[in-house]
Amino acid sequence: MSGALVPLVRAQSAPTATTATATAEITGSVQAENGTALTGVNIVALHLPTGIRRVVITDNTGAFGLKMLLPGGPYALQISQPGFRPQVINNVFLSVDKPSTLKLTLVADVVAVGTRRVDRTALESVAPVDVIDMRELALLAPRVDNTQLLNYVVPSFNSVRETSADGADHVDAATLRGLGSDQLLVLVNGKRRHTSALINLLGSRPYGSATTDLNTISSNALDRVEILRDGAAAQYGSDAIAGVMNFSLKNDNHGGNILVNNGIHQSGFGYNTTVSLNKGLKLGEKGFLNVTGEVDYRGYTTSPTYQRDLTSWPIYSPIRAQEDSFLLANHKTEKDYRQRNGDAIMLNYRAVYNAGIALSEKAKLYSFGTYNFRRGQAVAPWVLPSANPADLGTRPGYDLGYQPNINTRIHDGAAVLGLDLKLGRWDLDLSQSIGTNRMRYDLSNTLNPSMGANSPTSFNAGGLQFTQAVTNATVSRLFDNVLAGTNVAFGGEFRNDFYEIVAGDENSWQDYQAGAPGASGGSQGFIGFDPTSAISGSRQNVAGFLDVEADIVKRWTVGGAVRYEDYSDFGSAFIYKATTRVQAAKWLALRAAYNTGFRAPSQHQQLYRQLTLLPTASGTTYSGIYNNQSDIAQVAGIGKLKAENSRNLSAGLVLTPAKNLVLTADIYQIDIDDRISLTNEFGAGISPQFDAALDRAQTTSVQFFANALNTRTRGLDLVGSYSAPLGRGQLRFTAAANFNETTLRSLKVPTLFQGIQNDEIAGNNFIGQRQLSLITTGSPKSKILGSVGYEGVKLGLTARYTRFGEVASYDFNFDGLDEGGYYLVFSPKAVTDLILSYKVTKGLLLAAGAQNLFNVRPDDLLQAAKNGHAPDGFASMADYQAYYLKTNGTPSTTPYDHDILPYHMVQMGTNGAFFYLKASYSFGQ
Repeated sequence: MSGALVPLVRAQSAPTATTATATAEITGSVQAENGTALTGVNIVALHLPTGIRRVVITDNTGAFGLKMLLPGGPYALQISQPGFRPQVINNVFLSVDKPSTLKLTLVADVVAVGTRRVDRTALESVAPVDVIDMRELALLAPRVDNTQLLNYVVPSFNSVRETSADGADHVDAATLRGLGSDQLLVLVNGKRRHTSALINLLGSRPYGSATTDLNTISSNALDRVEILRDGAAAQYGSDAIAGVMNFSLKNDNHGGNILVNNGIHQSGFGYNTTVSLNKGLKLGEKGFLNVTGEVDYRGYTTSPTYQRDLTSWPIYSPIRAQEDSFLLANHKTEKDYRQRNGDAIMLNYRAVYNAGIALSEKAKLYSFGTYNFRRGQAVAPWVLPSANPADLGTRPGYDLGYQPNINTRIHDGAAVLGLDLKLGRWDLDLSQSIGTNRMRYDLSNTLNPSMGANSPTSFNAGGLQFTQAVTNATVSRLFDNVLAGTNVAFGGEFRNDFYEIVAGDENSWQDYQAGAPGASGGSQGFIGFDPTSAISGSRQNVAGFLDVEADIVKRWTVGGAVRYEDYSDFGSAFIYKATTRVQAAKWLALRAAYNTGFRAPSQHQQLYRQLTLLPTASGTTYSGIYNNQSDIAQVAGIGKLKAENSRNLSAGLVLTPAKNLVLTADIYQIDIDDRISLTNEFGAGISPQFDAALDRAQTTSVQFFANALNTRTRGLDLVGSYSAPLGRGQLRFTAAANFNETTLRSLKVPTLFQGIQNDEIAGNNFIGQRQLSLITTGSPKSKILGSVGYEGVKLGLTARYTRFGEVASYDFNFDGLDEGGYYLVFSPKAVTDLILSYKVTKGLLLAAGAQNLFNVRPDDLLQAAKNGHAPDGFASMADYQAYYLKTNGTPSTTPYDHDILPYHMVQMGTNGAFFYLKASYSFGQ
């Protein structure tokens, strides 16, 4: 940790004169927070003027002595011990006639996830846990949003921004171990965090699921992030199939900082600026209130390479002469129709508080909360004369084409109130939390063409809201004398989920064909939610759990947890978990776990329905997503959603062959049954009854959520770190990797659709080839991280390397051909970051550098198509093009949108090099 971020201590207020033979000394002791003496603590005294370094370790009483030191100073003391947070003490001055005596206390580096013991460190945990120091990362690394910060330091974690994906442009999804974003449970201070109201559609990754919006929390308000890479549903409930992330808020009762961040991409787009203030305050004698306020702005980005393809998205005509004639006659160029195809514009206001106060020796009251208001602007593809001239209207500025803006207003808030009680030797934790996410769409720079000249240019399109309230009670106790220490925890939970879709203004969804025959209805770019889509619903569930973790002997730990949950809408679940850890040698520990888990279908998946506008080069089509309560779902034989069930097996080892060197390796296999996915889009021709249901629904194609997939995910996690003194500073190496593969074990197809199922050609199956490929190959097959950093007295330098593995998925199949779309393969890409820091004064820290220094971008769609293959059943792209031309009389435009949206957000985003400068001032430390 940076020396500027920890308390400063003076053994004496000023340096004294030295003599040729006079020496000074430092003596003292080191203990844990509970008063236990710490043996083997490494203490380094660095004389800054000369660079002379002296090292000592504490004895079995925790005492240490450093003698024969040069008088004066300043000295920097570095105190470290595995399992405890390192400490740095600056500006220590020594005198000849008076030894400096220090009594030091180290804070245990314990983890809060994967165990209910309060004394487990990351190295001692029975399952792999990554611990990320956010105090340092937020001040030094590129960006300020949590998804981007974590994406470059945790190999099993992935998050990329979407483009032209409606609401997904405004909420960044996050995944762990290649699974879905709704299979990752997020906690804040150990309490369940609500998800976003958004459900990811339009082929975005992760398709058909809701995500927890990690960027609603200020990174400057965080102390650390713990990531449990193991199934933990038996301990924490639904969603924890891939693992658990716990965001721990700062709890300082003094000091604080001001952080200013600025950055921009090499292209000149995407200017970022942030101003953040954190302050710790005292509540009573021992209480604390820590508050953070932040304003964060991000400008839009767009691809620097852009050229319309007349076979794909012409402005006026696929014939070059007619295209040029139109532009010339209207005093336009192709640049006037440039498609924005990168990050959305985003403005965030964030506020966070964390508070705790002792009511008595046996009672502590705590509370914390967050609020985020986000204003976003993304864009849809241009509405052009080449598609449907009737959609242009007659309003000046729109009659030659327009690019609709998809805007959002997102309010996200959460609060928790809790009470910790000592009941004899038992601890009781009672808490009540509530969290809500409200997302409203408003459209601008667009029309409802069916209204003709009367169409407004902005629309309120309705939106979504999700609210979750959780009441929790947990009782725990550590029995010191049972075996070598046994922790018992049990408790219960009551949760209420509420989901709502709100209809937009009539002008945003109505089709007024009488006003402009042949024109499309609804606001172009994003059609509003109509009254038939408006819906609300709630559900409740109760849960009870028992969690036992025992040290059979000091070197052998076993644990077990069982949980029962009952839901008001689909039934109940009983799951369990078993773990073991053996310290086989001082330098080697072995660990393993087996657990069953579940994920309850989200309220979003159970209730969501909407008519979605899908603009294509050949015109506009509509696809309706209907929930499983609808008439058409009943006709289709789509039953009520039930829980996903998982079985997770993992094994690993922890190696500490030398001081300050830690290596871990963990393998895992996760089987998920009844995995929920959006189905393919189904039109007329499947059966007479289904055709009649389509007519009644007034839509051309429909999709449903269904428990359709049984999948298997296998993977390997590797993590290593090493630090060593170098000169007046510290040299640190880290290396980590994740390798994973998801395969389809089996597919569950209702009777009505078994006739269209074709295991050889996957174009129009029950689950579309694109939907399935996003699940099996839509995440990087591997991710490898490496960094080397040096932290000196004033100067720090870190170089980071991140290699994102191959990503593949099928293209959209808007034409509905049995052969489907191109198989797009995005080859591995490597990104290099450079981070430079300088401690100007005691509290002022500057950080500057580059993310993606060499301006690497993912393969564009045309290259990805060349890396992959033509639609199933064709030997080459040329064969497919010849077939398509013969069958349809026009050239194929696939891969779709390759000109206006040349990149998919698949690995590290599409924006290239990013340069930044951060300045932070820490006060009152």
